[in-house]
Amino acid sequence: MSEPRHRPRAAVCGLLAAALLALPTGGCGNDTGSGPPGYASDGFDGGRAFADLRAQVGLGPRPAGSAASRRLTADLARELRRAGVRDVRIQRPLRNVVGTIPGRGDGYVVLGAHHDTVRGIPGFAGANDGASGVAAVLELARALPNPMPGPSVAIALFDGEEALPGRDFDASGLRGSRQYLDYARTGRRGSPPIERIEAMVLLDMVGDCDLSVPREENSDEGLFAEFAAADPGLFDGRTGGIDDDHTPFLEAGIPAVDLIDFTYGPGASPGDWWHTSDDDLGKVCPGSLDRIGGAVLEALPGIGERPSPE
Repeated sequence: MSEPRHRPRAAVCGLLAAALLALPTGGCGNDTGSGPPGYASDGFDGGRAFADLRAQVGLGPRPAGSAASRRLTADLARELRRAGVRDVRIQRPLRNVVGTIPGRGDGYVVLGAHHDTVRGIPGFAGANDGASGVAAVLELARALPNPMPGPSVAIALFDGEEALPGRDFDASGLRGSRQYLDYARTGRRGSPPIERIEAMVLLDMVGDCDLSVPREENSDEGLFAEFAAADPGLFDGRTGGIDDDHTPFLEAGIPAVDLIDFTYGPGASPGDWWHTSDDDLGKVCPGSLDRIGGAVLEALPGIGERPSPE
């Protein structure tokens, strides 16, 4: 395989809708009327998130530019609209699926994950990398307050996170998140104006059954502390720097955090299952999605309202 996607520096109308319809609605909280009928409004449903994960895997490999990617992004846009997210659209040429949960406060917090899978690995379905992050963000879109009590939440499901075959990651990875910020610099195509983005929260590889999320070296310490306060046992420790979709935001001067478990399977980080056909449904668990989703649901409404550092 070519250079790793995450390099430690130191050291769907059809499938998604069918999966959701197979689950009981409102199974994790009472419908208070803040969102469309059938969606829980006061809790994160890990079982429903896992159904979204399973539906993505059912499409097979989903690299940028593929027919499966086009089908997936259309389905993701439809599900976000059903969840009450506003101004949902699919950016071009990279197919970022974006939308907004409006807030009562100023500014935006970007909540992101990547939906593409790495190209060229036989049998690679990307259950953890990156269906798990997308599934968590979809369920958060249903469960978060609408409107948010503070800043608006800008949903961003990125395309083109994975590098092109045979290309260096620095040259061809993170294409979707860089495109998102290019549009943000002029406030176009569904990206909020860059000067109004207060923070960025990325979820990646969050379905591992043995989930543990240390602070990635480059992630904003204050942002990570918000999640650690919500679940100290899950968000603990520290790991080396990882190039991921939060990197372009950090480069633009925006506080960002990568919530990632970059030890997937036996062996040293990134683990023996990463970028292999072993990244399948048998290696990911609804309980992991439920745990991280619940922590993000608790912490996210307070982000953007925390005092600026002196």
